[in-house]
Amino acid sequence: MRADSSVIGAAVTMPHTVAVTKLLDGLGPEASVVKAVNTISHRAGALVGWNTDRPAFSLALEDAGFQVKGKDALVLGAGGAARASVDALRAEAAKIWVSSRDLEEARAVCRDLEISNGGPAPLGSLSLLVRKVDLVVNATPVGSDGEAVPFPVEWITPSQFVFDLIYRPLVTRLVQGARDQGARAINGLTMLLFQGLAAFEIWTDQPAPEEAMRAALERAVVGRLSS
Repeated sequence: MRADSSVIGAAVTMPHTVAVTKLLDGLGPEASVVKAVNTISHRAGALVGWNTDRPAFSLALEDAGFQVKGKDALVLGAGGAARASVDALRAEAAKIWVSSRDLEEARAVCRDLEISNGGPAPLGSLSLLVRKVDLVVNATPVGSDGEAVPFPVEWITPSQFVFDLIYRPLVTRLVQGARDQGARAINGLTMLLFQGLAAFEIWTDQPAPEEAMRAALERAVVGRLSS
């Protein structure tokens, strides 16, 4: 990117969203807080990192009709997507628990984002936590194979909301299992749209063509389903 001025930017996905922050010349406000980057802009020879996952996460929940205020949440994962999710939730959620295979990484997320109500949770506590929270967020790649689940879906209750950030496959076993349990559940496709709209504006300094981008995403989804 540095060598080619015609490249105006790039998107970054897991597992590189945290590591890439050390390779850039600067970070936008949300990326500085979250310490993760999913969008890079190239301007005047400088590479600047941005985080559009954070606002996109909030917009996706809002689009689905879930109100965060006063709710308890469990976020699975400790990478860039998990960090963005925790940052989006912390202003209004009552408690936020963060669980990861690496408990030290979960502790780092809670420390960096100043989570005092809730906190890091070992995997062994999931059987209790999954049942007691209002919102479960899967910010790990577990389930992207179409088979795995991050925990037994039987732990989910009908009153809960499950947000699986995975969008390929469109319906993971976690999403289907949650719906089978009577809970509301969404995938990460709407979040992908919203973060893409924000990235477009960062790259071009122009309003994003939401209708065209939404239609293109829908065509891609239909094409994937029919293939």
